[in-house]
Amino acid sequence: MRLLRILSVVGLLLGYVSFGQGTADAQPAIPQPAAKEVAATEAPATSAANLGIVPGESKATEADEEFGKITLRDIMVKGGWLMNVIAFLSFLAIALVIFYLLTMRAEVLYPRAFVIEAQDAAEAGDIESLRELCQNNSSNAAQILSVALEQCEEGKLVEYSYLRDAVEDEGVRQAGLLWQRLQYLMDIAVIAPMVGLLGTVWGMMVSFSGLESGVSFVNKADALANGVAQAMYTTFGGLIVGIFAMSMYDFMRGRLSKLISGMEGACGSVLRRLSPKIRK
Repeated sequence: MRLLRILSVVGLLLGYVSFGQGTADAQPAIPQPAAKEVAATEAPATSAANLGIVPGESKATEADEEFGKITLRDIMVKGGWLMNVIAFLSFLAIALVIFYLLTMRAEVLYPRAFVIEAQDAAEAGDIESLRELCQNNSSNAAQILSVALEQCEEGKLVEYSYLRDAVEDEGVRQAGLLWQRLQYLMDIAVIAPMVGLLGTVWGMMVSFSGLESGVSFVNKADALANGVAQAMYTTFGGLIVGIFAMSMYDFMRGRLSKLISGMEGACGSVLRRLSPKIRK
């Protein structure tokens, strides 16, 4: 009896095992992807992940870069008609700076060759030669000395103080003309930012006018954006021109001060070399 029980248990176990194997063989096999295909699909994702690039991010970055670019043409167009005024002021400022650099020079105000010849004539006491030399020269120093030599009449002694006062008075007048000429650049430095401020006010008026109108919300947003853009562009343009003009005015002011001092020194050196006959 005991042997029969053992044989029955062993038979049940063998039947269970055989049934499990048959069930497993009956299930369909799931195809596995090849190793090369897996590597090929994972490689782009891995490389993109290593480079920190998210799909679609490159296109968005390029669009952002194009959106952030502002050209001079955009500023001129979106800034409105006041940008034409600011552009004219900028060209005028550049032209004045070039004119000052060409005319406000030592070789124009008191040429070295003229000063040397005038000193030689004054040292020799030849007033007529000195007068003729000044008349044939168009420099500022020649004009100053010409006014002083008008005090010298033929055959008449002239006090040195009269000549000195005449040189000083004419020197002040010539210096005033030079400073007045330089003042135009200062005017541009003041006017350009004011034109930019006018553009700011005009842009705000355009923005609020668009908001008060009965158009749709989208059109109101466009009107607001256009008005603010015009305000910012005109302010930017006016400040740029004003800063440039003010900087060049400060530079030319220092340059002109040195030139006027040199011109006064050259005229004084000629006056001191005049013959002692006119000194009392």
